[in-house]
Amino acid sequence: MGRAIEAARQGEDGTPRIDPDVYVPALLTDLTNNLTNNASLFYRQNFGVGLTDWRIMYRLSTEPWVTAHRISTASALDKSVVSRSVAWMEKRGLVSVHGDAGDARRRLIALTPAGRDLHDRITVVALQRERNFLSVLSEAETETLIDLIGRLRGNLRAFSKPVAIPPPGPQHEHPVP
Repeated sequence: MGRAIEAARQGEDGTPRIDPDVYVPALLTDLTNNLTNNASLFYRQNFGVGLTDWRIMYRLSTEPWVTAHRISTASALDKSVVSRSVAWMEKRGLVSVHGDAGDARRRLIALTPAGRDLHDRITVVALQRERNFLSVLSEAETETLIDLIGRLRGNLRAFSKPVAIPPPGPQHEHPVP
């Protein structure tokens, strides 16, 4: 890491501090939380579906007749969240759920024609919103960003590697204002 970033992570007394302006997990969390909150509100107001529903819909558009387990794995969503969303979308006629002829325990999910139509309408808007968001980047920067995100996603296990836990230090006094 560059010296400027490391320097920003030292408190005045030399103890480590997290500066949210340079701490990458905080930057990514802030960005994704803002994108998620904005998208969820936008899709609910304009299309009557939440972000989880939309994520399931675009997954089903490329991979129909899959299980909730497959959707949850591919989308990094909790299976119970996927199941609730699928049940909600089935009641509204957006997805069809059928038993698997080869395995009675499995239920396969696909978009209905109404679900496909809604998906197609949202896709037009989602792609325009993406273009608006990325408009501050050149095409080359966008390609680099996609590459960097892919590399970071591929390196997620490194974030979970064991690290040394420092022992408790002397209690710091923090006066209450």
